[in-house]
Amino acid sequence: MAKKKPKLQFRYYEMGANEQVLALLGEEWRRPYGNDVSDLHFHNYMEIGICYEGEGKCIWKDSVKTFEEGCIVIVPPNYPHNNMTVPGTTAYWEWMYFDLDSVIQEMKELSFSKLNTEYLLNILYGSALFFHRQEHEKLSRTILEIREECERKAYMYKEKLKGLLQSFVVELLRIHNVRGEMPRKSPRSFQVAPALAYVKQHYNEEIRIRDLADECNISESHFRRIFQECMNMTPNDYVNVVRIHEASNLLLKSHATMEEVAYRVGYGNVSTFNRNFKRMLDKTPYQWKRSPENYAGQMLDFKISALKGW
Repeated sequence: MAKKKPKLQFRYYEMGANEQVLALLGEEWRRPYGNDVSDLHFHNYMEIGICYEGEGKCIWKDSVKTFEEGCIVIVPPNYPHNNMTVPGTTAYWEWMYFDLDSVIQEMKELSFSKLNTEYLLNILYGSALFFHRQEHEKLSRTILEIREECERKAYMYKEKLKGLLQSFVVELLRIHNVRGEMPRKSPRSFQVAPALAYVKQHYNEEIRIRDLADECNISESHFRRIFQECMNMTPNDYVNVVRIHEASNLLLKSHATMEEVAYRVGYGNVSTFNRNFKRMLDKTPYQWKRSPENYAGQMLDFKISALKGW
């Protein structure tokens, strides 16, 4: 029997309106992790994990770290990784997701100096960080205070979070030892940003790869190459992710027929919609609609592609 190819999973989270943090807290996250370590996943936001109990390994695309109580991990968006507890045991983690793009943009608007936002995000998203709380005490305190604000939701907590997130950015940049004048050249990953914005606005229309490349002012072949490198998926897969995410919302929140849903998210016919939905979520739209618990209200887990070279 042929061995099943591992999958690279895209866990697509949805942030609330005007929110910059999504916090997944509580006993629900005391569990075994990584039943199949061969499957790595990545997120559309920066992930911060706080470990309270348990032992195991953090598996990243290029390294393995041993975790225990007191560890914190910071994983950039689009960075393949997984956690695996010691077999037969559980671990207690809590998770937060930060929209650093909007945080940096707000910092730029408030700053007296000219911040190169693209360069800063390239530094912040360049590598994952694994540490014990005592190694980076200021950063750890900021992370834990963000977590407390998300749990308590006290008066003006959103305003408090904005300041804490900016402190988080500054402390993380200091750890990366970012100093001096920022280069003017945009980092490579941001060359595809106009294409992402275009897909978000036009997912319900016909989208050609040529159109996306034109939005980025580069050739189609170069666009395909750097998109795969930056996003861990092809442009067509990303278009399908956005469309199926929108379709899942329609399936949950409306009484539209499958044909109507397919048309409203950009598919020319229901068979193409069904095929792509099943390929990415391992269920047909009808099966998924009958089992809404598969959608936790915040995240969809897309099966993107077979892993190669990891």
